[in-house]
Amino acid sequence: MKFGAIDIGSNGVRLLISRPLQEDTLKPEWKKVEFTRLPIRLGDDVFSTKEIGKKKLDLLTKAVKAFSLLLDIYNVDFYRACATSAMRDAKNSDKIVKLIKKETGISIDIITGNAESKLIMNAFLHLLPKTETFLHVDVGGGSTELTLIQENKALVGKSFNIGTVRARENKIKPEEYDKMHAWIKEHVTWVPKLKGVGTGGNIHKFGELAGVTQGNYMKLQKLVELTEDIEAIDLHERVYHLKLNPDRAEVIDVAGRIYMDIFERTNITDILTPYHGLKDGIIQDLWERFYTKQKD
Repeated sequence: MKFGAIDIGSNGVRLLISRPLQEDTLKPEWKKVEFTRLPIRLGDDVFSTKEIGKKKLDLLTKAVKAFSLLLDIYNVDFYRACATSAMRDAKNSDKIVKLIKKETGISIDIITGNAESKLIMNAFLHLLPKTETFLHVDVGGGSTELTLIQENKALVGKSFNIGTVRARENKIKPEEYDKMHAWIKEHVTWVPKLKGVGTGGNIHKFGELAGVTQGNYMKLQKLVELTEDIEAIDLHERVYHLKLNPDRAEVIDVAGRIYMDIFERTNITDILTPYHGLKDGIIQDLWERFYTKQKD
């Protein structure tokens, strides 16, 4: 069986197709069959004009049409398309969803920040040590989700309109940082021996640059050093020396600063980077629905 996920983010648009390596468990290992990421960056339009413009709509429609063809070619059994912060904020999102459905046959679900966080965590929660307490931080192009995790369960979480593309467009309101810092103070700073879990394409890249393997921790100090080193070089060096995609190269240092702000306020020094994202969570959720239905 094959499962597909389309993740329409503020920075990139992604397609992941995977198959379970075991079909007798709720939490199987997954084999990646196909992965494609396109840097459409819907947030460039939305965070400056509140709408998705004609050019971005054309690119998004072509991307979803291509993804639809790949889903057919790979004979995918179940799939879901989810859109996050940029589509949540776009005034014309309902119109966009209808147009893309008409052109491609793909239905897009615009999900809340909390729903986004839950899907992401569902891909890796079972991998965390039960004896540890974690703060999950997911920094995207348009929003940042924070969730406190104890004994592999989410206790409390919140989504904030703080993201890399939003920051690049100078569209983050100062009070949004105030809200996030107040939430951290109320729900997180009192927790002893707290560790971090970082998800999102940028911290995954930081993990790779730091040489951190699956299941291991990156030190906050290393994240600080990498962020400062990247800030000190230009876009050309980021692309050709660090081998970053251009759209990633433009925002990775911004993401580093957001993660640093959060982890320093919570005295977190060890950060787990499970290399899972929304696309993985969508597929895991599809599998669990299928598996549970088969068991009933």
